[in-house]
Amino acid sequence: MSETRAGLILLFEGDRRKVNIAVKNVTSFTAISEALMNGATDVSTTYCNQSPAATSAGNILISSLIGDKASIPAGDYRLYLTGTYSGKIVTFYWDIIVLPKNGDLLDGMDWSMFSQQDYSPFIEEFVLYEGDKRSKILTSPGADFSTASGVLNQGSDDRTSTYCNGSVSVSGEDITTHLIGGLASIPQGEYYYFITGTYNNAEAISTWFYKVKALAKQSII
Repeated sequence: MSETRAGLILLFEGDRRKVNIAVKNVTSFTAISEALMNGATDVSTTYCNQSPAATSAGNILISSLIGDKASIPAGDYRLYLTGTYSGKIVTFYWDIIVLPKNGDLLDGMDWSMFSQQDYSPFIEEFVLYEGDKRSKILTSPGADFSTASGVLNQGSDDRTSTYCNGSVSVSGEDITTHLIGGLASIPQGEYYYFITGTYNNAEAISTWFYKVKALAKQSII
């Protein structure tokens, strides 16, 4: 990893987050700047909340709230944080991958890269036979969620109101999904259930997902 590459950030459309980095041999910064780049285009003012703007605390550079001003569309981005200290200027960057809530585009992805550098959003695959209904509980150890939402997608089509009832609930580090299949029997096919949790600090929103395989009740032919 490059000395100036601070890491990898995974976001889904609608997610938001701050990042920070502690810089060695620095007591404090006198100026901080930030740039969120999409290719050669600076999109900071489009997607990042500038109030508060990027800042510092001692030797720690802290970004603004990425994705808070507007939802960041799926794509590849890079966030640069630059700090001035003792007449010197130093820059660090994070690669940012923003994913859509579309299972057809996520199927077959290797999540090991994300789990090593940030987090893996894929929870598990589970099977429902036509007529089955089930809720699931996501536990994110150490988290404290204030609110959460869930959506059952087939490709990019939202099927939540067709097949799910109840509501998404939170309790500390746990998020409980809708009752999937509770409103109507889910036809045979592949679906993805996305859980999006808002942390109690109101500064972070993260997304995870289940792959749901609905099967018909039939004998082997």
